[in-house]
Amino acid sequence: MEVKVKNDRRITRTKEAINRAFLDLFAKKEFERITINEIADQANVNRATVYLHYADKYDLLEKCIEDHLNQMVAACSLNKSFQQKITDLSEAAEALKFLFVYFENHFLFFSSMLSSQQTTAFRECMLGITKDLIRKQMNMEGVNRDMDAEVAIQFTASAFVGTVEWWIANRMPHSPSYMGEQAMRLFKRHDIYCAEV
Repeated sequence: MEVKVKNDRRITRTKEAINRAFLDLFAKKEFERITINEIADQANVNRATVYLHYADKYDLLEKCIEDHLNQMVAACSLNKSFQQKITDLSEAAEALKFLFVYFENHFLFFSSMLSSQQTTAFRECMLGITKDLIRKQMNMEGVNRDMDAEVAIQFTASAFVGTVEWWIANRMPHSPSYMGEQAMRLFKRHDIYCAEV
């Protein structure tokens, strides 16, 4: 059993090294020009090791995106804040802070994905996840009573993703706590995170 745990850790470390190498290269050059040889050299592994875990660089990109988006959702679900309606605004700010901490900790990934012309699909996936989370929270009574729900959700999600892009593109000029608190105040203004349960 001990050997399996060691092997699992080794596999995890190897995949992390491959992912880091890929993102380092992705930040410097166009995706189409990146080769498996370069990824292997940068990760300090051989080509066969890369192919052991990924079918090709397209599979690597897809799995990298999927993994980070899943972790992004998990980061903002840490204190169940996105699983149910929220009435406590400090809880909402804390949930958003966790999300911005995740963006900060994975700056290389998000800056690479959001700045590349070739990864518009990533932005669309991120926007879709954000819309789903906002749909669960938006109160369509009060200030939103006369709004079309889908228009309001699209507008709010686009504004949030655009704000994240701005924050990352400008090398995170404010702390995650500050960004979480600012986003929470903007969401509150549009009756998100303050609906009655």
